[in-house]
Order: sequence, then C-alpha cells, then structure tokens
Amino acid sequence: MTGPPRARRAARGRDRTDPAASRSERSPRVARRSALAAARPPRQRTRRSGEIKPGRRGDEPVRARRPAASRRGKKRGVLRELTDREREEYFRGVQPIWGGGLNPDRFVAFQRRLADSREAAQRYRLFGLFDGDRLLSAMKAYDLGGSYAGEPLRVFGIGAVYTPPSLRRRGHARRMLELALAEHRSRAYDAAVLFSDIGGAYYERLGFRALESEECTAEADDLPRGGTAHPAGPGDEDLLVRIFARARAGDRELALARDGWVLSFQLRRLRELARARGMVEPEWGIHIVQPGGEAAAMLRLSREAVDVLDAGWTNAELREPLLAALRDFLLRSGRSRLRLWPAHQLRGLFSPRPRPGAIAMVAPLRPDVRLPGAGGPADFALLDHI
Repeated sequence: MTGPPRARRAARGRDRTDPAASRSERSPRVARRSALAAARPPRQRTRRSGEIKPGRRGDEPVRARRPAASRRGKKRGVLRELTDREREEYFRGVQPIWGGGLNPDRFVAFQRRLADSREAAQRYRLFGLFDGDRLLSAMKAYDLGGSYAGEPLRVFGIGAVYTPPSLRRRGHARRMLELALAEHRSRAYDAAVLFSDIGGAYYERLGFRALESEECTAEADDLPRGGTAHPAGPGDEDLLVRIFARARAGDRELALARDGWVLSFQLRRLRELARARGMVEPEWGIHIVQPGGEAAAMLRLSREAVDVLDAGWTNAELREPLLAALRDFLLRSGRSRLRLWPAHQLRGLFSPRPRPGAIAMVAPLRPDVRLPGAGGPADFALLDHI
C-alpha cells in the first residue's frame, strides 16, 4: 500500500473494523485516494465570511481578509428633508445639547412652531441622511445672503449637526455633509458657513477653513452713564433692519446680509422661546431716533448676561448714547455683563478674546469665489449664529 506511514497505519486500523477498508485494500485506486486525503491539511470555515481556507492540524481558525474596498465599507444613505415624525426624533435628539433648560416636550413644541413659522418658509429646512427609513444623521440648513470684498454671495448655512449616539463614528455626518455641500454647489451657491462647537479639524477635512472668532464682555462700569432709549416692540423690526444695514455700509469683510430675514427669524425664535417658558413678549431691543441720526441694538437675555446680537448707529455722535442705554438695560435686567461678538461698529470697543465655541468656518462652493483665508477676519455678529 502506497502513501505516508500515517496513512498506512490509519488504513490498517480501518481494515479491522470497517468493511469498506477491505474493499479499498482490493482497489489500489481507492487506496491511493484515501492516503492522499489523510495527508492533506484539513479545511476550515471562517466565521465571518464563510470562505474555506486551508490550515494545519491544531491551528486556530483562519479568518479570510476581505478586499480593501469592502473593509472601507460602501457609502450609504440618501439625503432628503425630514418628515414631521422624523423632525420630532431629531428635536428630541438635540434637546440634551441645545435644549436651553426646556424639558423635551416643551423643546419639541418650541422647535416645531419655529420650523412651521412664516419666517422659516423656504429659507430654513431640516435635512437628514437615511438608510431606508432609518435616520442616520440630521442637520439644519439655511438659505442666506452675504458679501465679501464688495461682492454679493449666496450662502448655505449649516447648523445643529446631529447623529444618534448609537450610530456615531461611522461616517454618517460626514456623508450627509458631503451630499449637502454637493447639492448646494449644484444649485449655484457660492459658499457654506457654519459655527463649530467641536473645534475646526473635523470640518477642515470637508474643505472648511476656520476664521477669526472672538467675543467681548463688558460690565456696567465699562459703559458710559446717562443714556435712555426706546424699547423695541412689535412693528419695530424694519427700523432696526434699516439701522443695521446703514451702519455696515461699505464694509468689505465677510458678512451675512442684513436683508431683514436673519433678524426676523431670530426674533421669531426669541418669541417662541419666551412662549415655551410661559412668558409674554420678550425684551429684545432698544433704539434711539434723533434728527441727526439713529442707533439701535437687538438684545437677548441669557442667564448671566445681556447678549448684544447686533448694534449700530448712523451717526458717530450716537455711539456713546447707545452704549449708555445698554448700561441702563443691563442694570434693569439684573444681569452682570454684556456679551457680544466684535463685528462692524462693535469692533474695537472692548478687549476681545478667542471664543471657546461657535468657531466661524467657511468653505468655497465654486473654485473662483473670493473668500478670506484661514484665520482671516469676518464680520459675523451674534445675530448670525443661527
């Protein structure tokens, strides 16, 4: 009998107990096949892919390595607007991050009213990345106007990027943003703008560049005394829009337009937030009108500060009276300080420092668009942080 010694011993052992062994002894061809099978290494099935791989006796199972393209995974997902049910899922997801102290039900109701408001129509939308009906990631999208170096810009604003905790670190948010940027690029937008609370590195990999991002604070003792102003109320929106637009005439830094929409949308947000907290019309601004010019400020009350969302004057002689009126508002509100972003006429009034969050970032959406370089200045006011 031919074959390795191990095969011959195995065959002799089978001769004593197995009738088939005696038949193989009488058939050289069958014997040779049995000997080769005994000498061949066993085949093992991998757990992951089900492929068969050769191995040696006593070896651990061998896992087949998938092709590189398969290991990277296919880019999945479809970008589309959220339905009403999906909006609620998104709002409940972001509530622990941006809830502003509201409980989940109040926060969802507040966000629903804002999204369904007249001010939001056509310029504020909610998008998500989906795998079938499963929400993988979601975001807010804004249709904004802007300018840089005297040239108008059509701007795609991005806000509140969110991925459910169980789906994070899988590239879903990146895929969603890639699709959203491509979509707005195809629709002739010039640039995309966002304010990052996670630093700049993540968005830089998507083509964004971080811009100068500073804030200032001022206490009552830093402000002049003796100012009075009229409180802004319903119907004063156009007055403030006109003052802010005139105050920034001729500016050439990157800025969002004061066409009235950003102010009206932010005011709707303040009113709906006050409603969610059981309050009446919020105090949201002051203005001064004199024969020689006008001045105004749009304001928001936070826990410890009065946020100056935007401010400006059409005559330099009204700067001190407006700052004095801000001091009076600060004292009446019981807050300890003003907070603002140094933009336009608010630059140079107080010592700035880098912002800990809301890092301004911009990305070009066409190759020939002019935008500031990394670290360059930008005239974004707190009003623009939507």
